[in-house]
Amino acid sequence: MKRLTFIVSALLVFALLCGSLSTCASAKNSIDKTLRFGSDGKFRIMQVADIQDGPSLKLITRQFLREAVKRVQPDLVVLTGDNVYGRICQSGKKNIDELRIRSAIDDFMSIFEKAGVPTAMVFGNHDAECLVTKEEQMAIYSEYSCFLGIDEGEEIYGCGTYNLPILSSDGAKTAYNLWMFDSNMYIYDEEGNRQGFDYVRQSQLDWYVKTGNELKAANGGKAVPSILFQHIVVPEIYDALLEVPEGTEGAVEYEGKFYVLNPENTAPGSSMREDPDPSNQNGGEFDCVKAQGDVVAMVFGHDHINSYSVKHQGIDLICTPGVGFRSYGNNNRGVRVIDLDEKDLSTYSTHLETFLDYYGDQPDQVLRFKMYINRDVPDNERIKSTILYVLLFPAIQIYRLFRLIFIRR
Repeated sequence: MKRLTFIVSALLVFALLCGSLSTCASAKNSIDKTLRFGSDGKFRIMQVADIQDGPSLKLITRQFLREAVKRVQPDLVVLTGDNVYGRICQSGKKNIDELRIRSAIDDFMSIFEKAGVPTAMVFGNHDAECLVTKEEQMAIYSEYSCFLGIDEGEEIYGCGTYNLPILSSDGAKTAYNLWMFDSNMYIYDEEGNRQGFDYVRQSQLDWYVKTGNELKAANGGKAVPSILFQHIVVPEIYDALLEVPEGTEGAVEYEGKFYVLNPENTAPGSSMREDPDPSNQNGGEFDCVKAQGDVVAMVFGHDHINSYSVKHQGIDLICTPGVGFRSYGNNNRGVRVIDLDEKDLSTYSTHLETFLDYYGDQPDQVLRFKMYINRDVPDNERIKSTILYVLLFPAIQIYRLFRLIFIRR
């Protein structure tokens, strides 16, 4: 038994080391990172929210991400923060933290690198909860040939606030624009006590207005239609919701008040299973974006079991559920697909593709899904699923191998 334990431990360490080194070892694909609409006038974005694994991906998360890239066939992947869970990577030693962060980043970036998909990223509140700063993590991401992100510089608060123009199908002009905002991490008082989540700061908004005006000038004086991606939702989400009495079915509580999605401004298929969690300080981001007049949608992660699109003062506020299986989640674990059409850039279409969409017809995968922390599965059912999966997994794999060899020939 001791020997078996030693072997398993050695394999885990080896896997971690391999993960941290695979950036250098992986083949660097020749990836065209110029974003443009296809000859059919289409452009597809796959948003991945709250992977939040580390220092290595859960196997089930890796499986789903690989399958999602294969099925969605995106022109761009956008990671909207909490890409790694910095707390899990904490060791108290800088070199070990960096090894763990490298391993965590490589586990998902190598998927997009291998698929040859351009990939952008913003940070969330959990990414840098270790001894590896966001600037140092940005440098790690930049080692991948598929990565598009940059840090605009020290004069702009945070790390990784930038924009990505999408060219027209003929390459003649910037037809669309994507804003990537660092919504930062936490606010602290003078004694160092955490006072809630941070917000997009004025220097970021000043840069946004300046850059947006430059794009507008180059576009004949017309604002370039845009989508904005960041991790933490803006406080105005509560202005877009419907306040209801305490005890209303499905209502969430926030600062002593109760809310549900408003059917008058909410897209079909939306769900709100937890209270949206913005900063308790409003830095004026939404008002600034509204005044600029270019953004049609602001897209967030952060709240793992919310999946909604609500329109507020002409701008869609969209939340995408988490994809990772280490942290909490529900049956909506998946990715968001956003489709743009060059023929009408005033709008877009969007939908979720979930783990259960892909694997819901496979009993063993459903059992495996239920094994993980899941708000839609009671504890006793999760325990039962774990036992059944462990018992049935070998038989199911043998059966699949049998079908592959003898029946599908």
